[in-house]
Amino acid sequence: MEVKRKREDFTLAAASAAAISLVLGDCDLLGEIFLRLGFPTDLVLAAAVCKRWLWTASDPAFLRRFRDIHPPRLLGFYISTFSTNLRFGADFVPMLPQPPEVAALVRRGRFSLDSYASLSTRVMDCRNGRVVVNLFRDGDSTYGVHSPLHPSRGLVTFPRFPTMADDKFSVFREVLSKECGNGLAYFWFELDYCDNKEIATARVYKLQDDAWSLQVSATTKVSNLLTSMLNADTVFLVDDKIYMGITMHNILVLDLTSSTFSTIKYPIENLNSMNKLVIDGEIMLSRANGSGLCLVHLNKFQLRVWLLTGCDGRMGDWLLVNTICLRDLCANLKISNSTTEDDHDRDVYIHEVGDNAEFLFFQMHGYVLYFDVRSSSLQKVYRKTEKKAHVASIHPYLMTWPPIFPALKE
Repeated sequence: MEVKRKREDFTLAAASAAAISLVLGDCDLLGEIFLRLGFPTDLVLAAAVCKRWLWTASDPAFLRRFRDIHPPRLLGFYISTFSTNLRFGADFVPMLPQPPEVAALVRRGRFSLDSYASLSTRVMDCRNGRVVVNLFRDGDSTYGVHSPLHPSRGLVTFPRFPTMADDKFSVFREVLSKECGNGLAYFWFELDYCDNKEIATARVYKLQDDAWSLQVSATTKVSNLLTSMLNADTVFLVDDKIYMGITMHNILVLDLTSSTFSTIKYPIENLNSMNKLVIDGEIMLSRANGSGLCLVHLNKFQLRVWLLTGCDGRMGDWLLVNTICLRDLCANLKISNSTTEDDHDRDVYIHEVGDNAEFLFFQMHGYVLYFDVRSSSLQKVYRKTEKKAHVASIHPYLMTWPPIFPALKE
């Protein structure tokens, strides 16, 4: 009897193992199971099991599906502020609450920039786990890359930037970045503008072998260039194009491959009392999937999200994909303009828009608010103080995407 029972148990175990092997050996079924995982770190752990799991988890088509369901999680954000003495300070604000595994990840990192002991600190860029900071110390300005989840790397400084000719005056100079393999490629972008001739000249340098190499130099005629809008929030790089939301009626585009300029019309334009085209409210651009472009328009409490669907730069190439009224959400948070005596704070300012316009940070009545577009949820994440009276910029810090998988050994 005992032998018979053991034989039956063995048969059941073998059948069960065969069924499990059948399921886990089917790449299509395995992909469906992996889609139920919550975080990219779970995919990396799964990929370490065997080659078949690695192939399934790292398949580009699967990763696109996974990202659509599980966008990279926002761990927190860097907020750069400046006071009346014009000194910048940068703080990391974690997003709360977080799942236990994500909270543990944040605790292990070194997000603070205080250890660099600078008189003035400002975050200039933040992508794929790397933070570009500008430090002013010892009478000199230093740019470098800080990696919060790899604190042993310290600050990796950039070489000195190219010097301008004596007869040149740059209205904008900034570090830009884009994904390149498992890392980032860095570019130094300069824009000159001659107001009386309405001529703009751009120069783009790429960091190669610890030196800046000139990649592009191009000139174009631009009317109504809004130099006051030139900052790291209105100029960004997508693949081989630099988008600049800095003119009255168009987005200025510099193609790094052809070294040529083009323009894209804004999707929202109105006529004012002088029959001039104007745009009411706040506008900010963001990257979109497939080398695309999103535009967020916030006018008082009305939020609209547009997606650029064509490549000819016409107004008809824009698709309105979302319209949301924030009035009730703001009322639920009991946000009142009585929280500040600064009349300027009665307006709404967009500070940052996430990729695919999935979220945005904006300022209203002394508060910085975070709005998740997908879930239509709004929360207060920061309040201004007298010491940190002005918010200069906000840079979200998200989990690295795509995940870095283990390398196969022959």
